[in-house]
Amino acid sequence: MSRLDGDGRQGIGIRGLTKRYGSTIALNGVDLDLRPGEVLGIAGPNGAGKSTLIRIIAGEERPDGGELTFDGLPWSPFVDWQSVAVVHQEPQLFPNLTVAENMMVGREGAGRSRPKLGDADAKVMAALGIGHLGNTLLSDCSLATQQRTEIARAVARSSRVFLFDEPNSALTADESNELFREMHKIAAEGRIVLLVTHRLQDLVAHCRRVAIVRDGCVRAMLEGEALTEEGIARQMVVDSGAVHGQAAGRPAAQAGAQPIFSVRNWTHGKAFRNISLDGSPQEIIALVGVEGSGSRELIRSFAGLERCTGTITIANESGEHAIGAMSAYVPATRQLSLYSNFSVGENLLVRLGPPEIAGAGLMLKTRRMKETAEVAVKRFLVKTRTTTQAIRSLSGGNQQKVAIAQALLCGPKLLLLEEPTRGVDIHSKAEIYRLLRDYADRGNLVIILCTEALEVYEAADRVHVIANGRVSPGLAVADYDHVEQLATDITRLEYESRAAMPKAG
Repeated sequence: MSRLDGDGRQGIGIRGLTKRYGSTIALNGVDLDLRPGEVLGIAGPNGAGKSTLIRIIAGEERPDGGELTFDGLPWSPFVDWQSVAVVHQEPQLFPNLTVAENMMVGREGAGRSRPKLGDADAKVMAALGIGHLGNTLLSDCSLATQQRTEIARAVARSSRVFLFDEPNSALTADESNELFREMHKIAAEGRIVLLVTHRLQDLVAHCRRVAIVRDGCVRAMLEGEALTEEGIARQMVVDSGAVHGQAAGRPAAQAGAQPIFSVRNWTHGKAFRNISLDGSPQEIIALVGVEGSGSRELIRSFAGLERCTGTITIANESGEHAIGAMSAYVPATRQLSLYSNFSVGENLLVRLGPPEIAGAGLMLKTRRMKETAEVAVKRFLVKTRTTTQAIRSLSGGNQQKVAIAQALLCGPKLLLLEEPTRGVDIHSKAEIYRLLRDYADRGNLVIILCTEALEVYEAADRVHVIANGRVSPGLAVADYDHVEQLATDITRLEYESRAAMPKAG
């Protein structure tokens, strides 16, 4: 790649950018300057609008309003998409192609001849540790190798803008260091580099400026002495009113109580090994881990969705019977829980059967169904005109309450949730946290997968960090007076685990 002449280059200017999805405002007047020659960091809680902003700059979505300019001229990334290279959090690759063929995607041109790897491609692949895997099918590669392949493909392109969205979530410490060396090389050539990550230490170490995105707007720009891990964490939770359990008057888990949940030597084929974990009645446990850490596979395995060996006990029942009879699981994506062509009431009842809503011969008890749905709407704080209203007409927060209510109506002793407040508004978050606390207080256990320290602080009693398929010692949330302190310790535990990861071959 030849060096771009930085003289006179203004970079990308974003003014008043807006984007809506139905009633949800994803971006609400974003103003931001992306300068050539620097790595700009983007930080913010889930649902803040970071991913939407990335997709618009990448040309994957069109904004509803606002203006984008490149070097002072009107610019449409939707048209000029080849100027932008993107590394997505979850690799966007072709599993039926080899690593080398994936590197070539997008360079086919109009001719019949197939593109070939050049010397620059080979150097990038070697630097990222995949030079010897060129002829290997991507489907036979680990997640870390797939992520390195997408990074290599982006770095090798002669683009003007590079967007990195959680690029090192599945990389070792050494691989991450190599990635950042490549990233700084790109910036030094006068190109624009944007880094989105939850890892505060990476933002401080590698970014000249960090934009804080909250509620669809850029709320702060940190640079110089203000750019610290504590400063970023503080800005991410401004106006959140965050309080943890004891500050909010929550009862602690029963001291010395017999565990209601236990796993021993819990081992997954790829994601984790020899996990041991206990949970008590009246407790909410948070699991924190980036993509590729094993955290999603772990919580899904507790619900029987990932095959594992070892022992699992829930409310004195063991094995698959315990999972089926005593647990309920809520996925991160509402579309996997809700039926868009069903009403609110029908969605609330979809997990129930005899004898709750059906009798002899599986005849439906229509009156019982109506009563159960109406009681559930009130109990779970669902804002709807009637139970016959279409589920898709509700706000995201109310749809999520229906998804959680589905699970709770089954009466499980163990409730498992992935990112329970993903993409919902602040008011709905508070109501969902209250529902989870009320459920736990009845002698049950809640385990949630979180990607935000703020959610851990507001919802959980205890947190474990998952990295490299290992579970850290637990941190008691009540021991922290401020969410920034908790975020710092979570980051520290993650880095300690990642530093111990063996280098991938």
